[in-house]
Amino acid sequence: MDGAAALVLMLSAMAVLLVGVESQQRVCYSGPPPEPDPDNPDDWMKQVMQEIRKRCPGRRQPTLAECSSPQPLGMEDGTIQGDRITASGSYTCCRAYYGRLNHDKGWTTSSGEANPWIEVDLVQSTVVTGVTTQGDGSDSFVTAYKVAYKKQPSSDREHVMDGNGNIKVFIGNTDIDTPVTNLFDESVVATVVRIEPTGSFFYPALRLELLGCRRG
Repeated sequence: MDGAAALVLMLSAMAVLLVGVESQQRVCYSGPPPEPDPDNPDDWMKQVMQEIRKRCPGRRQPTLAECSSPQPLGMEDGTIQGDRITASGSYTCCRAYYGRLNHDKGWTTSSGEANPWIEVDLVQSTVVTGVTTQGDGSDSFVTAYKVAYKKQPSSDREHVMDGNGNIKVFIGNTDIDTPVTNLFDESVVATVVRIEPTGSFFYPALRLELLGCRRG
């Protein structure tokens, strides 16, 4: 089989894979594909798929790191148990396990902490798409924060990034009660998620819910 015939066969096979996405994607890939590299066919395939996604405006099927219908992951309803919620520090009145969306209390960091955080152990690998935060219902709230996560408990922490590849700083709350939801530019797969306040009114304090999809 010559190179041209192989290329046609390859693109035809990929067109079949795309039929189930949206009908307009059956014909939306046009123009010459990247030059084949006989020494690295896998890399060439990735380039072709990138071109298809770039030129096809329809919705793709969700990948493993995507979640088409995000749901609360269990902070508010107690599915995530209290011993799975930890923090850098807290006042006795306002422990980390109180940091649940719409709880009558909330988590408040102890005084003078330079880099406070509250962390949720999801136990299993989970697609996380965003965070809802709320003030402590009393006098404090977080105005800005970053989100760090671990893909596995033994992994290094990574931060959720913005569309330009920089660490995303999310805009938080403006009062003590109104929930504010921030969705990530790209979902992440995580077992542990950490909220790192970078700005606050009075003390860094919040109640939260994680959004996403459980896998399997």
